[in-house]
Amino acid sequence: MICIGLYKFGDEHASRLKNFEKHKKRFLVRLLGGKLERWRRDGDTSRTTEGERVSDDREREQDNDAGRLAKAALLDDLLEAMKKLEKETRACYAINSHEGDDMLSSMRSEDAVETMVVDGCFVVELLRLSYDLVHKKSTGEAIANDPIFTIPGILTTLRRDLLLLENQLPLFVLEELYKLINDSNNIDHQQAVPLEELAITFFGPLFPGQNAASNLDTKKPKDHLLEVFHSAFLQSVSEKVRKKGNNRVKSQSKPNGSIVGLVLHFASELEEAGVQFMKRKGHDLLDIEFGHGTLRVPPLSINDRTVSPLLNFVAYELKVDHLEPIFTNYLMFWNSLVNSPGDIQILHKHGIINNALGSNEAVANLLMKCREVIYDRSRGYLYNEIKEVNEYYERYYESKCRVWWRSLIRERFSSPWTCLSLFAAIILLLLTALQAIYTVYPYNRWH
Repeated sequence: MICIGLYKFGDEHASRLKNFEKHKKRFLVRLLGGKLERWRRDGDTSRTTEGERVSDDREREQDNDAGRLAKAALLDDLLEAMKKLEKETRACYAINSHEGDDMLSSMRSEDAVETMVVDGCFVVELLRLSYDLVHKKSTGEAIANDPIFTIPGILTTLRRDLLLLENQLPLFVLEELYKLINDSNNIDHQQAVPLEELAITFFGPLFPGQNAASNLDTKKPKDHLLEVFHSAFLQSVSEKVRKKGNNRVKSQSKPNGSIVGLVLHFASELEEAGVQFMKRKGHDLLDIEFGHGTLRVPPLSINDRTVSPLLNFVAYELKVDHLEPIFTNYLMFWNSLVNSPGDIQILHKHGIINNALGSNEAVANLLMKCREVIYDRSRGYLYNEIKEVNEYYERYYESKCRVWWRSLIRERFSSPWTCLSLFAAIILLLLTALQAIYTVYPYNRWH
């Protein structure tokens, strides 16, 4: 678990956060070409692992004297830049609780500036080094022994925690630090890889198979990394939302008490009504489509990596006013389809849900928990698809013959052996009839 930014967790999480605090300061010390000792607020030093020592030694060997002098000057530049941004940064933290508000207001200016530098540099360096690893660029031999990159599970934990809504540093802080770090390394900031692209590359493994980087719009201003990753998924549905004119559908109650626009039928019910499910390959996560009785849904992997960012996307949408609740609507769509492990089994059978939690029941319970989310259900980019599914379902039950026929097929001929038995019985009946005909026909002809 890691804590980023001015909002700090309580004492009950202190022991869990302590391990990552040394990594954050270790990244800064290495960035500045400093000594091996890890410093804390109380001035003490902490021991380092063999891998950390080897990592930092190799990083330092790559610097010459001029480079070390430049990095020493960099610390002053970082502190001065963050001092100028401190007031604006504090204003970005809209803390609702009085406890959190008091904590932020009581934080000394020196502590706030130090937190911005330490946490911000850690995030920037983490994104930069991860990008270089993915694109096989030279990162120095230091990375080969860094525990953050070598111990399994740490990067996954970081990806998850850095998308927590309470762990967001303002993007302008990270951008300023990134610019100063590039300048100190004699890198033209205008020609460097945009920070947002570094972020998308780092968070991308949370949703494998989704090419989020190709959908990134770096020209649109964003507040933090969570918004950067959130916005990368919206291009596929932006046209759909635009055509509806950010439509607010009126929630009209029907005679049976249901609400127009809300899926009230689970996957098992839809399958019974003749709705076909199909995995939609080559499309973005949110690009769901319904037509000709077939619901086409891009595959979703349910595991420890995907659940957390989805819930944080929802928390972000619910917190920000006038923001289209795209992921909220998306999660409610899944929630409406699932009411039992049997619904998960149907979706898994068609390749739409890839279950990595161990059981269909665990996935079903997880999705059903999302019903606790309260939002304006009259808003949603999937309104047309939901409306068409509901209409198809209702048309099916309007025809009694169709209901009877499908019930007969489902209950009597669900097994291929049952169908073969019926086919054999029909053949036997026909042969018996033919035998009777040929037996009676000569007798009638003789008379």
